[in-house]
Amino acid sequence: MTTDRVISLWDAETIHEKVQTLGQQLEEDFKGTDPLIISLLGGSLIFVADLIRAISQPVRFEFVQVKYSPGGRDGEIRDVHYPMPLNIYDQRLMVIKDVSASGVPESYLADQFLQHGASDVKFAVLIDIPAERKTDFRADYSCFSAERKGLFVGYGLKHEGQYGNLPYLGRIADKAGGI
Repeated sequence: MTTDRVISLWDAETIHEKVQTLGQQLEEDFKGTDPLIISLLGGSLIFVADLIRAISQPVRFEFVQVKYSPGGRDGEIRDVHYPMPLNIYDQRLMVIKDVSASGVPESYLADQFLQHGASDVKFAVLIDIPAERKTDFRADYSCFSAERKGLFVGYGLKHEGQYGNLPYLGRIADKAGGI
């Protein structure tokens, strides 16, 4: 793996500061409650690990795997795998996602969680791309807001199984070196 094509956007220190700030904000906003944090697997793994450590009160968390139909991560959801059992009835949920673009998966999941009895569903995203929304979804919390000019990688975000271990967030440049 070469990182020659990766253009750094946010360094490890900036990410750490944003995640710490978000953790403090979540702790304050959920003070006196017992929210269930649900992380959408793959790219949010490192983000959620750092985020739950930034919250000083005890937290409960689970992982959910979402499989999308061919055509990408913002397309139609094909399948959702929950740990068994995942009791969300009368629970306040904080869903953690790596990148939010179209809002389609988030809207679908929020509706599903509410239909299955969750009392409240909030979303925290690492990178928000509101210009690409196809629904009225709005992230409740985000660390970064950006335009998509290439593929985001690093800090858990992978491309073809690579780059996820980079300590920073970046974009993959095209072969000509642009983004």
